[in-house]
Amino acid sequence: MLHGIVSGLVIVYLAMANPSMAEPIPESARDTVAYVVLPGTPDGSRKATPIGTAFFVATGYPGVKDKVWVYLVTARHVLFDEQRRRHPKLLLRVNDKEFHRAKDLDVLRTEEWFFHERPDEVDIAVHPLLPSEADFKFVTNNDFVTDELITKKRIGIGDDLFYLGLLSYDADSDRISPVARFGHLALTPNGPTLDGRAYHFIDANNMPGHSGSPVFLWATAARSSSQLVAGPRIFGLYGVVSGVVEYQKDLKARAPKETSGTNIPIDYRSAGLTAVVPVKYLVEILNRKELRSAVGAP
Repeated sequence: MLHGIVSGLVIVYLAMANPSMAEPIPESARDTVAYVVLPGTPDGSRKATPIGTAFFVATGYPGVKDKVWVYLVTARHVLFDEQRRRHPKLLLRVNDKEFHRAKDLDVLRTEEWFFHERPDEVDIAVHPLLPSEADFKFVTNNDFVTDELITKKRIGIGDDLFYLGLLSYDADSDRISPVARFGHLALTPNGPTLDGRAYHFIDANNMPGHSGSPVFLWATAARSSSQLVAGPRIFGLYGVVSGVVEYQKDLKARAPKETSGTNIPIDYRSAGLTAVVPVKYLVEILNRKELRSAVGAP
């Protein structure tokens, strides 16, 4: 009888001490998010429609103290239509600083988007931007999940992540309020995947509008299954949502598309894996000579 009581107490203690139990994410992470919007037509046949997610980051550069440069980040393919033609005009939906409501800003310039030197491999686009009308926060480069952090904290398969993206059903609400999706690291290739893309994969689903979402590491303090460690989560920007792995004839990563038909509640094409471009490729873009020259950074 005593043995049964002790065992029960151990189970209760483990449940209470388990650091992987759900807890709220940092509210400030939600405030970094904006939406990329396709403008409406002059005749009103199409209203302004959000087509992807974006978010703000800030970085300093060597030799400059007490100054950061702010950028908008999204997935590169968001800037193109399904025929791979560049959208001639896009708007940015943010929360307005004065009236605290969602507002579309005409601040995105085609010539001011910067890509990786291998654009077909790295699905990230960066736009220098500091919109004075917007109420937003940014992720600093100090909160990027670097290779050094991954090694030091032994980040690996199974660690928790979440990403914040556009929910099309809620896109016309008074304020931007991104939906949070949660998952685990599922595969972290050392190089490009078979289709030549720079992807990591997380065990989380995906839907249209999530492309360009920021992906945050949300790992527990315990670094092995046998540890019981109380402490803050390991938090930082892990990467950018690029697409979803779908069942075709072969498994392929692609931008999610709306399902056809009105009676399909679930998109059965999804394989339940989201493709993410690791943040190290964003860092490579931020350090490109062309970008630094354009913003006056050393």
